[in-house]
Amino acid sequence: MSTENAATFDCPECDVTAPSTSVPYDSLGYVVCPVCGYAATPEAEGTASADRSPSAGD
Repeated sequence: MSTENAATFDCPECDVTAPSTSVPYDSLGYVVCPVCGYAATPEAEGTASADRSPSAGD
């Protein structure tokens, strides 16, 4: 016997778990929670360097 585990989406905001086949995606291809609308997008680049002064690399 074989067991197949369906892929699921687990929302970090509202803790809903849904089959990945029923979860919509935005125009850029990022997953969107069907319950709360959370969009799983990458964090903005450069957030770690935001604390540095502009002349730190000079």
